Amino acid sequence: MKIIPYFRKSNSAVYVRLRDGKDVDYKISTNLYIDPIHYDASVPGYSKESNVPQEVKDKFNRQLADILLLVGKEYHTGCTLDFLHHIVDNYFNPDKQGKEHEDIDNTKTGFFDRAEQYLREVKNGAESKCAITSIFRRLHRYEAWQKEMEGRKDFVLRIENFGADELERFMKYITEEYTYFANNPNFFSRFEIYRNTMKPSSANSAFSGGTRLKAFLNWCVKKGYTTDTSFRTVKVDKHVYGIPYYLTIEERDQVLHRDLSISPRIELARDMFVFHCLVGCRVGDLFALTRENVVGDFLEYIPSKNLNKGKTEVVRVPLCGKALDILAKYEKYSPRMFPLLDEHFYNLAIQFVLELSGVNRMVPVLNPLTRQEEMKPLYEVATSHVARRTFIANIYKHVKDQALVASLTGHAPNSRAFARYRTIDDNMKREIINLIK
Repeated sequence: MKIIPYFRKSNSAVYVRLRDGKDVDYKISTNLYIDPIHYDASVPGYSKESNVPQEVKDKFNRQLADILLLVGKEYHTGCTLDFLHHIVDNYFNPDKQGKEHEDIDNTKTGFFDRAEQYLREVKNGAESKCAITSIFRRLHRYEAWQKEMEGRKDFVLRIENFGADELERFMKYITEEYTYFANNPNFFSRFEIYRNTMKPSSANSAFSGGTRLKAFLNWCVKKGYTTDTSFRTVKVDKHVYGIPYYLTIEERDQVLHRDLSISPRIELARDMFVFHCLVGCRVGDLFALTRENVVGDFLEYIPSKNLNKGKTEVVRVPLCGKALDILAKYEKYSPRMFPLLDEHFYNLAIQFVLELSGVNRMVPVLNPLTRQEEMKPLYEVATSHVARRTFIANIYKHVKDQALVASLTGHAPNSRAFARYRTIDDNMKREIINLIK
């Protein structure tokens, strides 16, 4: 038998991994979360260099050590994964001790017990699991806020009475939480607020949270844990997005020809960005590509987002002369497509390079909080995703064939993403009008 801590950066959660022979490989949630920048696997737990308060580090590391010992003590041959989950739950809820072998009574199982069960049984994809986990974390804060700040002193989240009113109240809380956080730092200090977690939330965020929570509540109905289906009446509007901004072919080439030899690192970021504009992959795929992905004059890869959904179709993108020239420039440096570059730096460098190259055209950008368009210079709002948009938009303008573009980008042929690109080109509209003159 081997027991080790297992940390997932995707959702900042620590698990216990227990292996016993060939048949047992359990991953058990510890209910402990930590920002990846603070985690040190050799401790395991908070690193010595972490700048969080010492008492926080000591408590977390002690709890993780206790749970590792507890799982090892309680495990026996034939032990089920659910039993071990209850063992860990009992560590944080001593009043449940001794009840591990009892049948689970639906009326006595708490909201967050069901949430953990849902994560184990339903949400397998890292991206999806991370998203719903963040909702459950917010629900922890919501429960405390309602009880202590909204005067609902006996309030406890319960599956059986989480109906339409509670869902609407929670969605409203999502849009207001940042203001609460800014005005009540003492209240929120008890919660581990992870990097970039606490920031102003838009109506889009509220709709996403409502949609994910409704999926969880529907699961609870199907499992027989609740009969209250009033939450289904809550309207969750579609996300509102602005018109996608992108570089024209002329602007892209303007960036390519800008002399940046004075800074090899910035030049590398520029070359990666232009290559990115010429192949249209997602940024995660760009950073994973190696020279083996180039077959003749084609780039071949399976989009990681598709792979996570069990789709294994290979995307094949012809490499034009400019793309091949960029690749040749770095061929001797690394078996990777490009020498290693930090993704955060890549995004910052894109804005710097575009500004330096004079790509300052004003574009309409949707403010996610006000849902109003604002005019911004393109270099100021550009990110790595602009490269993918640039590829899609410029092809779509010329071929107007959704299925063909999808085959080059990894989108589903009927993807809703294409609806946004249909509005981007006035020339396309003029061509259509000319047909009926």
